[in-house]
Amino acid sequence: MTGQGDNMEGERFLRSVINASPNAVITINESGEILIFSRMAQAMFGFSEDEVLGKNVSILMPEPDHSLHDGYMRRYLETGKARIIGRARPVSARRKNGDAFPAVLHISEFEISESHNGERIFVGFIEDVSRQKATERRLEDTQLQLQHAGRIGAMGEIATSIAHELNQPLTAAASLAGAVSLTLKKKTFDGKEDALALIEDAVSEIRRASGVIKQMRDFLRNRETERALHSINRIVEESCLIALIGAETDGVMVASALDSHAGSATVDRIQMQQVIVNLIRNAVDAMQGTQNKQLTIATASAGEYVEMRIADTGSGITDEMKKRLFEPFATTKEDGMGIGLSISKSIVEAHKGEIYAVDNHPAGTIFVVKLPAAKEDA
Repeated sequence: MTGQGDNMEGERFLRSVINASPNAVITINESGEILIFSRMAQAMFGFSEDEVLGKNVSILMPEPDHSLHDGYMRRYLETGKARIIGRARPVSARRKNGDAFPAVLHISEFEISESHNGERIFVGFIEDVSRQKATERRLEDTQLQLQHAGRIGAMGEIATSIAHELNQPLTAAASLAGAVSLTLKKKTFDGKEDALALIEDAVSEIRRASGVIKQMRDFLRNRETERALHSINRIVEESCLIALIGAETDGVMVASALDSHAGSATVDRIQMQQVIVNLIRNAVDAMQGTQNKQLTIATASAGEYVEMRIADTGSGITDEMKKRLFEPFATTKEDGMGIGLSISKSIVEAHKGEIYAVDNHPAGTIFVVKLPAAKEDA
């Protein structure tokens, strides 16, 4: 009798400890049946303990985990290979009303006495992180708005440069059009070919001005990103198909060093392709006029980041240019605008990554893009 009383007292003490936990506590057996459902779990999920005792814990999970959970349990019991036991893992949970919510789950395993045939018990500690996730989303939205505001502010500082960039082709187009007009007004007109050439030059200058305006619009546009999980190697491969058109004709030797374990990242695929295409084309342009034209495109896993490298053997970047490399309108190209790297930096930083350039010895430059790696599924 004393032993039974001690056991009952111990069970009451255990339940009081479990119910005092600030996190939801749920215990299940090897069959996935719920054995204990703490008060915090009842408040979190909306079920009473009586409603869930003996039920499969999958009732607290949305799809696809709802259907896959029993398979996970069988695999662990058969192989002993733990995927989530002993470490915290972000999961999606489901309340009684069907609403899914983000949570963090930590599972521990215990083996009860031999009198119960050594059956294992699993204890789950669940934290509802809905508020934290909502706060993170608000902070991310605020960050995007601030970045957009920063781009708008930057435009105020470079208004003079914009006017200059637009004024040149428009002035040239106006002059060419005026020359055509004077030619056509001549009483004796036999310069049809000359007039057509002038008109073509004028159209070309107008198109150049239109290109300036388009790039300014893209730079300023507060585009809603469409982020999803993408293989970094796949993004680089797709970018190369676009950026390397005509490179072989220019004598560029391309070497690819894509690490099969580079991994994935949550990105806007189109925006990231825009970055890589711009860097590759810049690298090809940097090697114009050099004898050794070697372009190396590489990916790698770098701890918590995935890394992309675009290396050329061009003339390199001067120390003075390095200071202004990612500023709008900073360029050494005669026909360049200096917007590409500025836009690329804005895109990469919006993805919480970084972009920078280092010297490529003995000659050239390496541009490095680092993005947060997608977390491996537990």
